Amino acid sequence: MCLMCETAAPAFGEFGMTERPSEELRGVFWEGSHEEAAAGAVRAMLKRVQAHCGAGKASLWDGPIVGVSWSTGPGRFRTFVGIESATVGTATDAGLETLTLPGHRYATAWHGAEDGDVVERYGRMIEWIRMAGHARSPDGPHHREEYPRESDFDATPVLRLMLPVT
Repeated sequence: MCLMCETAAPAFGEFGMTERPSEELRGVFWEGSHEEAAAGAVRAMLKRVQAHCGAGKASLWDGPIVGVSWSTGPGRFRTFVGIESATVGTATDAGLETLTLPGHRYATAWHGAEDGDVVERYGRMIEWIRMAGHARSPDGPHHREEYPRESDFDATPVLRLMLPVT
């Protein structure tokens, strides 16, 4: 089953658990402030990767556009947006970089246009992780997001929210 429509075992209400195997992604890095991201810096990255992977030409079975982020200091973070490297080939001339991610377990929720503020939803997910007896993983990115390749990045966000857990 494709990663975008898999069940995440939401046995505890709106959140569930899922795993991602190790993977190699091709895409772009960016580092900046939360204000810069809110002003459109990350949206521009998502659009760039989407254009590279052929928006409008995606197959039902193509994997998502993946975004992962790491905190780098107060109010700042580093992010990577990419797609599975097997779907990109060796297009190094496009200025894409490679990121290898180890397999990991995540708390997850599908976030639709009607689901409100993404940051508030992450807050509820963090509380659910604690209440369910899990802990946030200190290893690797502090969060992961998966977007359908056909996303409209100028519209209300539609994506899978994912927080790594131990």
